Amino acid sequence: MGEETAIRLVISDFGGVICTFDYRIFCERLARRIGRDAEEIYAAVYGSDLHAQFEQGRLTGPEYHRRVMSLFGADVPYAEFFPMYGDIFTEIPGTCEMLRRLRTRYPLYLLSDTNEIHFGYVQQTVEAVRLFDQCIVSYEVGAMKPEPRIYQEALRRSGLPAGACVFIDDRAGNVEGAKRVGMHAFQFISPEQCAAELSRLGVKVP
Repeated sequence: MGEETAIRLVISDFGGVICTFDYRIFCERLARRIGRDAEEIYAAVYGSDLHAQFEQGRLTGPEYHRRVMSLFGADVPYAEFFPMYGDIFTEIPGTCEMLRRLRTRYPLYLLSDTNEIHFGYVQQTVEAVRLFDQCIVSYEVGAMKPEPRIYQEALRRSGLPAGACVFIDDRAGNVEGAKRVGMHAFQFISPEQCAAELSRLGVKVP
């Protein structure tokens, strides 16, 4: 790969690359806590634009908590709600180790559609998050993938041309969004496949 196109920055998604997640875990916990049906909670919370508003930064964590509580006339304290809502992630074996190796040679950026509670929770509990030099998150940027603005924020912070960056995401639409702004990008399937794709692009995975 020529010097002018050499990859100098690796940018990764979170959900589906570093961790899997399941919104129904939260719904089931809240259902047990307030004596309601989990599917009713899922439909009310995720079947409207409430979740999107939260991930776009239009609601703070406490505001979102109050909105969810008002849907069900419940009064679960925020300190209890935070881990109840946040603890829905399971680490994908092998990804953290791959990122740890990559970090010895390349800067790493996280680029994720997420919200104040989920990101606050994983910052405390998921080691891989602490490997990133920069975290570009939708609720701070006010834009979600595949909108160009969230990818452009990563480029702005890095000061690099798009062609010097590679973006990894488990969703094809988000991969295409990165390609539209000029980044190299591919869809994540497994840590092993990811390492092979990076190598194909000239990224040296130790």
